[in-house]
Amino acid sequence: MALVNSLKFNFHSGAIITDEEYFIGGRRRIHTADNLRSLLTEEMSNELNLEAVYGGSGNIAVTSDVVDRIIKVLSVKYSEFKRSGNNEKMFFTLEDVARIALKVFQYVSRDMVNKKLQGLFGFGINDFNRCYYMHNGEKIEIKEEKIVTKAMDIIMLKGDAMKDLNEIEGIIIGTDNNNGFTTYDFYGGMTHLYISTSLYNSVGAGSTTTSLAFSDMINSLSLDVRRNGVDKVFGLVELIRITNQAAIKNSEIGGYYDIIYIDGSAGNHSERFLEITGDKSQFLKELIGAYENHLISKDFCFQLTDKIVFQNTVFDLSEAENTLFGNTTDPFRLEMFMRGYKA
Repeated sequence: MALVNSLKFNFHSGAIITDEEYFIGGRRRIHTADNLRSLLTEEMSNELNLEAVYGGSGNIAVTSDVVDRIIKVLSVKYSEFKRSGNNEKMFFTLEDVARIALKVFQYVSRDMVNKKLQGLFGFGINDFNRCYYMHNGEKIEIKEEKIVTKAMDIIMLKGDAMKDLNEIEGIIIGTDNNNGFTTYDFYGGMTHLYISTSLYNSVGAGSTTTSLAFSDMINSLSLDVRRNGVDKVFGLVELIRITNQAAIKNSEIGGYYDIIYIDGSAGNHSERFLEITGDKSQFLKELIGAYENHLISKDFCFQLTDKIVFQNTVFDLSEAENTLFGNTTDPFRLEMFMRGYKA
């Protein structure tokens, strides 16, 4: 299923995080989901001063298809813009990208519904709307009550008829010159695009638990901080800490994290866009888990997070782990925690 969380740090910056766990058929657990992808090439990002990232939850095959199609549509529009200079259908803001993403999702949804109807009954949505279809030159009316009811359930995405679509949730985060760091989201079975009016957003497995944790965190901040923004190290630590909590309390969340930090105030894509994956993200997950369980101090956690993520320090896992164990209040409990025992 995957959990996708985003947190706005200030007007220009924020981050998004997702995990790699997915349950095939609701039973077999795998850690191969890739639900977080940038939608723009470096060239597009630099010319437009724009960043756009898609974070998806739900069926990984459908999510991958949607993202691939979004990237292709954006690439075609950008190529046409560069060739002709016509900006009529071009995208310049994150909202433009989000609206294109929603249209792509709606296209994929309609295509899946059509294929489901064709596979079960031999007719598509347009045939259903006109109440008949042609088969071998013969006009066949669609009037049997059971078929009409079942077809309507599929078209309206009711119940488990189109579960793979109903479970799809997408978050699009990024920055542009107009609105700074912004978040949009949409849901399977819905036709609306939503702009986030809060500092955070959460979709997927455990999103309810996560929303409560985000609310508690934000309510602990002063009004001035909520309005003007939080420190990037604090924001990243809280984003990971709250995702850790959700993974403990909910199923279908696990594996390594994929984290993307965006700072729209920087001058080019390489400075604006930072992705944290692999051993580094796993170490941050464990580091902040140790902090949450009072095995290291807050100051040490924040300093090491800043050094690993924002100071361009070469990450050496053995060195980082030695530093962690050299600053714990209880090495034995920390070792148990790192091995998966309850701290």
